[in-house]
Amino acid sequence: MADNDRARQRIITSVFDKRNANADVPESYVAHIKIWEDSGEGQGKKPRYIIISRAADNTGFIHKSKLNTNGSFSVGKTWKLTELRGIQVVSSSSFNITLARTYKWQTDNVVEQTEFVRAIVDLFRSLVDAPLHLVGVDETSTALDRLVAGDWGSEEDAEDAEETAEATMISVEEMLEGYEWASEDTFGRKSARGAADLVEARLLDELMALDKANIHSFLESDDRVNLVVKYLDEALGEVDAMDSLLSSYKIHLNAVGDDISFIQSQRRGLQVQMQNQGMLLSELENLLKTVQVSKEALLTLTQESLEKQTGIQRLEEAATELYKALQASQDTEMAATMERLDEYRTYNAQFCKRIFDYLSIMIVAQSKLILDDNGGISRPKGRGRPIIYNHQGMEIYLGRYAGLLLYLKEMDETVYSKFCAAYFSAASDLHNTQMKGVFSIYAGLLKKTPEEDAEQSFASNHTSARGGAIRRAGTIVRGPVETRTRERGGQAGEEYGAADALGYILDQIAPQIYREGDFIADFLQINDAGLTFADYAGLDSYFRRQAARSAGLGQSTAKLVRGAMDLIFGFLLTELKQWVDLAIARDALQVVGIIACLERFLVDADERGNAFFLQILEKQHLRLKGTFDRHINQQIKMVDETKLTSKKRKGVAHFIKYFPIYVGRVEQQLIGADGLEIRAHVDSAYEKIVHSMFECLKHMATLDGDGEDKGQLNYHVLIVENMHYFVAEISQLETGSVVGFLKQAETIYNENLAAYVRIVLRRPFAKLIEFFEGLERLLKTTAPSEVQKNSHYSKSSLKKVLKEFDGKDVRKHIDVLFRRVEKHFTEAEETTTREESSGIAAGTVMVGVWKACEEELQRMTESFSARIAECYADGGVSMEYTSSDVETAFKRHRLGSSVGH
Repeated sequence: MADNDRARQRIITSVFDKRNANADVPESYVAHIKIWEDSGEGQGKKPRYIIISRAADNTGFIHKSKLNTNGSFSVGKTWKLTELRGIQVVSSSSFNITLARTYKWQTDNVVEQTEFVRAIVDLFRSLVDAPLHLVGVDETSTALDRLVAGDWGSEEDAEDAEETAEATMISVEEMLEGYEWASEDTFGRKSARGAADLVEARLLDELMALDKANIHSFLESDDRVNLVVKYLDEALGEVDAMDSLLSSYKIHLNAVGDDISFIQSQRRGLQVQMQNQGMLLSELENLLKTVQVSKEALLTLTQESLEKQTGIQRLEEAATELYKALQASQDTEMAATMERLDEYRTYNAQFCKRIFDYLSIMIVAQSKLILDDNGGISRPKGRGRPIIYNHQGMEIYLGRYAGLLLYLKEMDETVYSKFCAAYFSAASDLHNTQMKGVFSIYAGLLKKTPEEDAEQSFASNHTSARGGAIRRAGTIVRGPVETRTRERGGQAGEEYGAADALGYILDQIAPQIYREGDFIADFLQINDAGLTFADYAGLDSYFRRQAARSAGLGQSTAKLVRGAMDLIFGFLLTELKQWVDLAIARDALQVVGIIACLERFLVDADERGNAFFLQILEKQHLRLKGTFDRHINQQIKMVDETKLTSKKRKGVAHFIKYFPIYVGRVEQQLIGADGLEIRAHVDSAYEKIVHSMFECLKHMATLDGDGEDKGQLNYHVLIVENMHYFVAEISQLETGSVVGFLKQAETIYNENLAAYVRIVLRRPFAKLIEFFEGLERLLKTTAPSEVQKNSHYSKSSLKKVLKEFDGKDVRKHIDVLFRRVEKHFTEAEETTTREESSGIAAGTVMVGVWKACEEELQRMTESFSARIAECYADGGVSMEYTSSDVETAFKRHRLGSSVGH
């Protein structure tokens, strides 16, 4: 109930006080109840508060509000009480209320629900003169409540009130009859104000007189009242005195409590202080023991062997004692307690020098063991591929001293710097000897370029061997596969191309570089780990902090170790450049394979994150890309110079013959290089060279004339010959990079072949062609039925023309045509391959040209026959020869050419 009262108070404050502040008719709170209603589909239920109120003008309202987060209430919807139509109590925790529509509400408390329903029914019946439909509501209890709501006492008097309610109302009516105030007026609230005032005044007088009489009677009935009052006064006085004493005691107790708390806090502080002092004293005693180095440890540092593993462990233990003493000496207060500090520093300097002297000698000795008598290179009998001995044994041997080197790095940076320089020098000599040996061996194993390949180029004074170009173009790409198969067989006396040789060299060099970088990072602690000897020895945090405070190398030493890889492998860039230049000098075209090889190792170096090796390879890669670009420009220059130097204006140009060989030699080096940068670079170079060749061909076959002019005919002959050769050769390479050039060459071939055929057919069939060309022009402006009316194209004119081209004449014309075409393409037949080609035509260029002539003449014959049938249908005129005559004549020469050529 307390919660309900607090909610009622907040409702009155946040709802009615605010509403009444600006309202003309104020409202007063009557009752409220917390209900739960549906939020929507799948949203669950939301809490709301239903409030009923009564206005000063005897109207009622029903408000629906929600509880805000700050504890206040806000009204969301309001109904007038007159809109209420019915109430249905469904269960002890739910009821329905009907206004404009029926609302279904659930409650938390059966008592609150019953009281709220009773309150709203009473309010409705007192304010609204209308029936109310009730279901499940006890109407008897509500009527009784209305009768006894004001003055009829507690629940114990409820039964008596029910029995006397009716009698009371009758008595009231009889009493009021004298004042002319009937019972109808009383319950109807329509009487005059004056009568009510009289009744009220008289009732008050009667009540006051009765109270006075009762009090007087009570006081006079018992004389002991004064005695009781006296005792009560005395008791109150004593209570006041006791209260004063208690207050005084409380003040004194509070003061004593403060003193006790202070004493207890002081005691706890003293206990903590004593504990801390004890622990500090213990730590100081331990520290004093720590900074004292035993004589046995000092003797071990000077005399223990550095060779055996047990000796190294004892040296590390002794060095740890000295290390702790010297680290503690960095603390000013601790240094004052150390009497033998200078002696310790002397022992430290001697021990560091001893480490340096011993390891410097052993590094050189280990290097000599690796080099032995064969320069650190293992090579099978004969001329097999050489293998560089790895340095695993040397790394394991030196790795035992990693802890002592940490000590050296922290305790004597000068000696550590000297040792790093000594190691870098010895390692550089070792790697230099091994890698130079590998470069030298593979320089002797470089495959020599065949003389015929070396002599060929795009220059006009070089020509390829007759008959051999097509074979090489078709088989040269398969060369590396066969070569690698033989290499896997391990045959002695093997020779390698420049790219393969460089790949084998880098296969040996790259692991050495990667492994050396990892080894010096661990052995000399050239990394960002920040490991100290205190960490290595597992010392207390005090010594680790001391070591971390003084960690870090001087500027000169840091510069030395940062350039470790440059100092060890400083020779490699020069050696690699010299070897590559030697390989390119023997065969400039090998630069393509070398670039592809470098790009493969660039990817590997980048994945491993080895910046040093990556930088070396990138320098060579950039340099060789420039070399390749200059090579391509030189080839293009050779092609362009042909425009000025070549006097030959027919046959296949020398650069067209050389290009398939050139592509074959380049592609031989690019097997498996589709994902590399050089692939796109080479494709771009092909495009530049092909463009230059095609432009040069156009320049060589200068077009000087029209119609039957010899210059025009020679132009088409030259282009057809060269494009036929280009397509026949390039199509055998089966290289995807040249597909675009093939299509371009095929287009040029088809265009020029069609033009050549039209020109060469015009001479023997000139009259026939000119007649029907004129007829075609006439048909553009004249209907077919009107053609015969033109004197130039009459039936007689047609017969005159057709008479000159009977079957016998056509065979003669075709014989003449064959001799002429044969003369034009004689050189092409001598120089073009006879092997099967997947290009435009099989065999010689003559085969393709002769076939095109036959197809064109057949097409013309069919076209002429169609025009005759269209324009001279009723004249009984037809061609003097047939398609069979044409086919027979061409077939005779086609069979003869296949035998004679």
